[in-house]
Amino acid sequence: MFRIVGCLLIIAAGTGLGFSESLRLSERICTLEMLLQMVICLKGEISSGNASLPDAFCGTAGRMNGKYREFLINAANRMKAGNGEKLSQICRECAEASLKKSCLTSGEKDAFFSFGEYLGYMDLEMQMRQLSMYENNLEAEILKRKAEVSGKKKLYQGIGI
Repeated sequence: MFRIVGCLLIIAAGTGLGFSESLRLSERICTLEMLLQMVICLKGEISSGNASLPDAFCGTAGRMNGKYREFLINAANRMKAGNGEKLSQICRECAEASLKKSCLTSGEKDAFFSFGEYLGYMDLEMQMRQLSMYENNLEAEILKRKAEVSGKKKLYQGIGI
């Protein structure tokens, strides 16, 4: 009797682990898509509205929700405070505080944490190029992850079962 119950618990646990890994893959793609949406909105705020970075971050925050909105609002408030902090430091600290529990890999997190490194540097054209470069990198990463996800989801679910 105990052996049967033990076997059933092991099977249930393995299945649960497989399905949770499968869901994390989907969540990672969703997170990358939200970051892409945020960058696109930020580009629009800067280029068409000709807004300063704090205003662009606030405007973009109005279109986002959850932890992305929190990141943008915190970064905008710290930029407006004008404490002499570098924009890269502000973006990194706000991103780490808001998105540290996300399902992104360490490389994806590092890429996002260094998001503000070249923003605010030089002129409008330089900012737009940096945002476009980050946007292209995100699009490539999303396409790569989507190509991998169906096979990996089946693999995780199959191994779990």
